[in-house]
Amino acid sequence: METLGFRIKKLRKEKKLTQGKLGNLVGVSDVTIGFWEKDVNEPKYENLESLAQILDTTIEFLKYGRHEMSESVKDFRPITRMLPVLDYVQAGNWTNVRSIEPHEIEQWLPAPPAAGKNSFYMIVQGTSNAPHFKDGDFICIDPDIDLNFVQTGEMIVAVCEDGATFKALVREPNVMYLQALNPNFQPNIIPLKENCIYKGKYVGKFEPSKKFL
Repeated sequence: METLGFRIKKLRKEKKLTQGKLGNLVGVSDVTIGFWEKDVNEPKYENLESLAQILDTTIEFLKYGRHEMSESVKDFRPITRMLPVLDYVQAGNWTNVRSIEPHEIEQWLPAPPAAGKNSFYMIVQGTSNAPHFKDGDFICIDPDIDLNFVQTGEMIVAVCEDGATFKALVREPNVMYLQALNPNFQPNIIPLKENCIYKGKYVGKFEPSKKFL
């Protein structure tokens, strides 16, 4: 008889993931993965969400062995969609028919309400947009929003000759440019040249829990 643990182990091997690698992606130890696969205990709901995303399946399949729950088995908790955290190189590939494999992604985070189907997270680098965005912030980018629909003052990611940048778009007659929100950051204005590649619009931020003492 197939169990939750059996299905986790089978899907993990199909993805050619070790228990340690799967544990790193979920945020648990390899020992915990082993306990799940042996049905010693079951993953918490948030871990099931991560497992389903990483293993390209559904929570219903992991728990019950089917992709749709019957009328007699219902879970009324909303299923949070998880988005990948990508570096700038991966972000460039992500729009190319999602050419990145799930096991190549190190971290997944819950999607903000405005996220599109192909949205992803990136990590802010530097203080060019302080205090609105801090170094290390997780920003959600939607690559499917056309640049023509982005208005002045909205944040975008673009790749220019000097690398990727996250700045506010400014539209003026016959010209567009990028501007840092931090007035002390130099250069504060970057021309949006023809060789710059638009990667997507900012649609939200992930706020991790904080320590208050």
